Amino acid sequence: MKADALQLAETDDLTAWDAWVEQSPQGTVFCKSTFLQSLNARFRLFAVMANTQVVALLPLLEDDAGQVVRYPFTPYQGILFLPEISTVQHRRVVDEFRITEFLVNELTARYQRIDLPLSWQFADLRAFLWHNHGVADAPHFVAQPRYTALLDLRSLDASSYPQAVRACRRQELRKAASLQVSEHADLDAFSVLYASTFSRQGIDVDAQRLQLVRSIATSAIRYGYGRLSACTTEDGVGAMNLFVYDSKRAYYLFAANDPALRNTGASTRLMFDSILEAKQRGLDELDFVGVNSPARGDFKLSFNARLQLYFELGYAANGTRAP
Repeated sequence: MKADALQLAETDDLTAWDAWVEQSPQGTVFCKSTFLQSLNARFRLFAVMANTQVVALLPLLEDDAGQVVRYPFTPYQGILFLPEISTVQHRRVVDEFRITEFLVNELTARYQRIDLPLSWQFADLRAFLWHNHGVADAPHFVAQPRYTALLDLRSLDASSYPQAVRACRRQELRKAASLQVSEHADLDAFSVLYASTFSRQGIDVDAQRLQLVRSIATSAIRYGYGRLSACTTEDGVGAMNLFVYDSKRAYYLFAANDPALRNTGASTRLMFDSILEAKQRGLDELDFVGVNSPARGDFKLSFNARLQLYFELGYAANGTRAP
């Protein structure tokens, strides 16, 4: 693949876009058009063409100033490669590098500020890191390491899985054995529980953020790529969560619990049942979507998930990134 054969084309064909996302190893539900629409944000969809063939995708979210931003609850965006690139390993590495280099040049020519979260399946950052390499006082991309946790569902055996989780989780499961887990559709109840969960941690969830959570959850439930579940105790709903899905994996996106019912084991029971439900869907993996804070990260890893590194890229032509 020759670099001078590459072209960037914006598309509004959402059906074709979603089909391309589905084919890409880096493609996730967070790049699908329905999810992007649920953000109520400006997004643009670009396809990289080699002659007449689509070889890569680039979904971008923009702020009011027209700059590329990382939007809340969108952990993976960035470059998505398609299978049309060579299957021969050494050629594929070269082709993907050329596509990435082409997009780096296109991005930096179009935008003054870029914040781009990459899929953990995007491996080669060299074209980003080498941009303006050796040029004094020129803007550069900065790669920030982030972590998520992945659980292999293909090898998970439901009967033996409890023995694989941390001992404290097994104790909570035993405590919560009589609790009821079911699909739930009460977004008002979830919103109240979600806000109270963060309030307990000293974090105020403003109306705009809560509306975004509701919009994402509403879209996921309405269009069938998400499931809102609840674990109910004798004293009411103890915990709720929202998982979203694509054809590859399940993603643990939102969670909430009642502070007064934390000792019932409801959160652990709900997570355990959600994992088994994802397994029953025939999915390959479960992504816990971030283990970048001590308490929440430790809870997720305690379910025998493996740590997975990924990166967020930042660039500012004036040398100053937005906070």
